[in-house]
Amino acid sequence: MKKIRAILENLDAIISGVSLTILVCITLAGVVMRKVMGQPFAWLEEMQLFFFIWTIFFGGSVAFRTGGQVSIDLIANRLKPKARRVLDMFDYIATVLILLYLCKGGYDLMMSVSGKVTPYFKISYTFIDMAAPIGIVLMILQYTLMIVKEFKGSWKMSDDSAKKGDESL
Repeated sequence: MKKIRAILENLDAIISGVSLTILVCITLAGVVMRKVMGQPFAWLEEMQLFFFIWTIFFGGSVAFRTGGQVSIDLIANRLKPKARRVLDMFDYIATVLILLYLCKGGYDLMMSVSGKVTPYFKISYTFIDMAAPIGIVLMILQYTLMIVKEFKGSWKMSDDSAKKGDESL
């Protein structure tokens, strides 16, 4: 049961990792086939597109879970804890609103290409584009879980310091 839970908790990392590995392998194989053998793969571009999109959106979810997204925290690190929590909450709200907007756009795109298929493998673009709304929803969930943990920790520290302050009086 623990193994199944670990797989489910890391499914986004597994999907993005496998997608990235396949993307790199087929790209290298494509270069060898084109430059060395003179026989390029006709299907390479559509598979690169597929694996690139899935790598990006599921990898984004992993970045939100691990706190690996790019940030410039020069100002934030100089703020007092209370002001930092306000800034973090503003950042969270702004990020979620942007992600919701992007999710809607991804969903609309996914629905608008429902009849379109790739030329070689006949894969529906809906399947390719569904990575965007799914990955974005996972990003929102991961970021929400991270911010809740962070705020619980900072509230606990505030409560502990308040108690220590009361004890010293």
